[in-house]
Amino acid sequence: MNMVRTLVIDDDIGVCRSLAAFLTQEGHDVTTGHRGDTAFARIAEKEFDIVITDLRLPDASGLEILTCAKNKNASTQVIVITGFATIETAVEAIKRGAYDYLTKPLSTDKVRIITKRALEKIAMTEEIAHLRQELSQCFGFENLIGKSQKMQEVFKIIRQTAESDSSVLITGESGTGKELVARAIHYNSQRKGGRFVPVNCGAIARELIEAELFGYVKGAFTGANRDKTGFLELASGGSLFLDEIGETTPDFQVKLLRVIQEGEFNKVGSPHLSTINIRVIAASNRNIEKAIADGSFREDLYYRLNVISIKIPPLRQRREDIPILVLHFLDKYSKKRPDRKQKEITPQALEALMNHDYPGNVRELENAIEYAVAFARGSEITQNDLPANFRGAIPPTVHLKPLKAARLEFERSLVAAALQECGGNVSRTARLLDMHRQSLQQKIKELGINTDDLKDE
Repeated sequence: MNMVRTLVIDDDIGVCRSLAAFLTQEGHDVTTGHRGDTAFARIAEKEFDIVITDLRLPDASGLEILTCAKNKNASTQVIVITGFATIETAVEAIKRGAYDYLTKPLSTDKVRIITKRALEKIAMTEEIAHLRQELSQCFGFENLIGKSQKMQEVFKIIRQTAESDSSVLITGESGTGKELVARAIHYNSQRKGGRFVPVNCGAIARELIEAELFGYVKGAFTGANRDKTGFLELASGGSLFLDEIGETTPDFQVKLLRVIQEGEFNKVGSPHLSTINIRVIAASNRNIEKAIADGSFREDLYYRLNVISIKIPPLRQRREDIPILVLHFLDKYSKKRPDRKQKEITPQALEALMNHDYPGNVRELENAIEYAVAFARGSEITQNDLPANFRGAIPPTVHLKPLKAARLEFERSLVAAALQECGGNVSRTARLLDMHRQSLQQKIKELGINTDDLKDE
């Protein structure tokens, strides 16, 4: 943190001077004042990290200064001073958002301790905000990339799904990004403050999945020497993502159905009901309708999960998305290199990538780019730098363009689609795309998009 901006307000000039001198030595940039009107004026002029104010001033209450500071900047930490130390005044100040209080006569040790802890709280608040921003970047729509019509339809469903709290069933081949879709739904929903708990049902032994999901109590079975919290409880208030739901047994499916319908379950070995508030998002690469027909999947659970259905197309059905995906993964893995030098790709290598059938879908393409970035010696990735199964492909079925042109075309289609959805309203579109309005206006101008054609009648 840079120099701490601190405001000290006290009608006792001696207290102001001694605090200012002490805090300056501690690395604070101190502003002082002796009246409420001075405090209000200073707070209006600039933001402060810490405000230290007497509770009783000639023309104002310290609680009024507290409210003013918090309204200006919620992260400002306010410390109140009182010579009339009572439980009532301290509690009232804390209730209104004060960080702590000091009593006269002031102790420099206590001032040092309280201001240090206040700064730690500011740093923690900033770190949490930073992490939330990273989460937004990692699990927002930007990690679900595609300009194809099929993917635009998927994005539209995700956006609508995030606004509801219904169960979701995501289907698609392995590697298409089902978990990314689930994360996008969670982190763009009202449950984003809760946990997103992913569970790969296919990776858990069938005889253990009930204990892993529901948890168990001590003595429930041999080896249960302590209580265990299950994935359901971990996801409380958030979203539970059950990947490969088709791999579970009908017996387990009956109990899962009860959880979804009633919000209740029993831990293994416990006669007591536990309640839960979660959103269930399930996914499968199996044909669930076929599993229902052969009796391996319960029809009633299918309909309970399939309130909202999202089908992700395989990469071979949206080849026009390959160039922009290549660009995304090149950026991602070039930044992970020790030299952080951006790798480019030759037309021949891009052609080979376009011609591949991708049985592993987007995950296979990402792995290929990671491999190529790691092994390419020069600044360009050639066809020989790709994994062996990407070499010598058939002629492309999609018209190829230079990567820069593909990027521009993607941006143009994305911005135009967002404007169309917002009826040509630039401010709403900027919020949708998480951009500054001025930046979006400049981008619209660069891309040559006519917003008049997109405005609502």
